Amino acid sequence: MATTIDRAIVDQMVEDAKAAWPENFDAIEEGFNRCCFAMAYNVIGELGLFQEKGDFETLGTIRDKVGLFKDAEYVMGQILRILCDEGVLEEKDGGYLCVDNDPYIEKPAEALVIATRQFPEEGAPYQWLARSQDGLVGFIKGKLFAQEVMFPMGDFKLVEEVYNTSSVYSFYSRLGGRAVRRLVEGHFNRPVTLFEIGAGTGNGTANVLSQTSDRFERYIFTDVAKALIQRGQRRFKKSGYDFLEYREFDAMKDLGEQDVSEGIADIALAVNVMHATDDILTGLNNAKRVLKDGGILLLSEIAPPKNGIYRYMELTFGLLPSYAVYTDRARRPISPIIRPQEWVSAFEAVGFKEVLIVPGDGAPDLDRGGVVIGVK
Repeated sequence: MATTIDRAIVDQMVEDAKAAWPENFDAIEEGFNRCCFAMAYNVIGELGLFQEKGDFETLGTIRDKVGLFKDAEYVMGQILRILCDEGVLEEKDGGYLCVDNDPYIEKPAEALVIATRQFPEEGAPYQWLARSQDGLVGFIKGKLFAQEVMFPMGDFKLVEEVYNTSSVYSFYSRLGGRAVRRLVEGHFNRPVTLFEIGAGTGNGTANVLSQTSDRFERYIFTDVAKALIQRGQRRFKKSGYDFLEYREFDAMKDLGEQDVSEGIADIALAVNVMHATDDILTGLNNAKRVLKDGGILLLSEIAPPKNGIYRYMELTFGLLPSYAVYTDRARRPISPIIRPQEWVSAFEAVGFKEVLIVPGDGAPDLDRGGVVIGVK
């Protein structure tokens, strides 16, 4: 689709994506996938499920046998999906049949050690996966809440390291920062107001400001959680960025219910946030209302492999209610994270007049997400 954004700017973004994408992504993901397979197989062993070939269970019988925690049903479903993909189970007659009760796979701890030794730069993501492994069975049985497993004692430091140090997980915030710079300098060519949705720990913010700190009239840092807004204020307190503002914003609530006016921003930015909304059309529409006419919504979003799930996401972030509890299952039947073209359809459904994907066709081998841009 032709857009008002100059093709040269889009080409620059594509080159930015190619430069930022980790060359060894396939090998890193193979390590993630093997660890997740080991974790999934370990779970059914600890729960006493599928111990013999021919054993058959449904989600209902599993619920009754192990006391499956309601909030863990989503994760349990993804564990079963992983075991089907690996040939341990087979979907049949509305349930699951064990076809291999002795697959070749390491214990989770061993798989994590092997992967971490191979890719030490991904140490934080593997450590966060290990945190999930340690509490997964307790979570499934309802003995632990997701926040206790993934953020013990309210500790966000490890997930910050995931976003800051991982070549895979930092890609999306780095690309988002570069894309903002390209738009501010090449498309608007003037100081702008940027409204960041779900700024969280401030990693996306830091990437934007490291690229474009002299081009903002206002930078509005928002999140649904007051604690994260306060954390952002502390992080950037001594930065000297007097254009930074902080406020609560929930993309699922009407702007009239919040301290947010319509049409205030040139750019709305959301880095790996919109998939965590209950309904992406509602979230996109509220983001669109924040924009001026001609304003741009820039989503930097991770994507699953074609016709599959991103195992690492499902067994870490998937434990959290903000990830797993969503209402638009018809639009997102397998997982809350979706493919880039599905984001395009959602943008179009809420009335963005121009939509494009970066890198899109410019880098067909890089198909695990990136930037989706909508012009109001």
